[in-house]
Amino acid sequence: MHIAIVDDDPDIAALMMLWLEEEGHDCTHYAGGQEFIQAIRSKNFDIVLLDWIMPEFDGEQTLNWIKSHDDIDVPVIFVTQKATEDDVAKILTLGADDYITKPIRHKEMIARINAVARRTNPHINDEVIELSPYRIDSTSREVSVDGEQIKLTEKEFKLVQFLFKNIGRLLSRDHILSAVWGYDLGLNTRTVDTHMSRIRKKLDIAPEKGWRLSSIYHQGYRLEHLVHSGD
Repeated sequence: MHIAIVDDDPDIAALMMLWLEEEGHDCTHYAGGQEFIQAIRSKNFDIVLLDWIMPEFDGEQTLNWIKSHDDIDVPVIFVTQKATEDDVAKILTLGADDYITKPIRHKEMIARINAVARRTNPHINDEVIELSPYRIDSTSREVSVDGEQIKLTEKEFKLVQFLFKNIGRLLSRDHILSAVWGYDLGLNTRTVDTHMSRIRKKLDIAPEKGWRLSSIYHQGYRLEHLVHSGD
């Protein structure tokens, strides 16, 4: 997952990044709410770890900003020294998905992040994703359309898997490169465009099949499951 850490304490942020990267996650640190807000306009995150007490634009203001923008859909976990019942009730009422108290405990942090990921994206850990007419099997690394297996390269499979785990989300080209290719040397965003074109053709992604893979100018791609009237 791509996780944003918004915390003005560089030592705490570095520790969280170390633990999360050991789990295979991709992390980006922001020292304050304003810096994060500028970034999220062009980047995509799977989860935000948000410190409550920060100078100028604090965690509560940042959460309110996120929840006021319908085009930004990202789960938020508060990280805070405030741990009274009233404090916890307040942040959950404001829209936080969970909270972690300081000092942060390694195993608890990982468990809470995984739990929020499962709740907010039920396909994120699925071994098999079945959404008609598609079936993506992570164990056998096979993709089929209407029961017919589609021959894909390893990168094409990873790209399909990534798209179907992020249905409805706008994914920047840089985020896709990071998640699928790991920013291999020599690659650029045209690599993403080329592979998206191949995927669209091989899987016959089209409104007639109830799906649309859109390219958003200067922003990225979005896979959408279309719901037709009468369905």
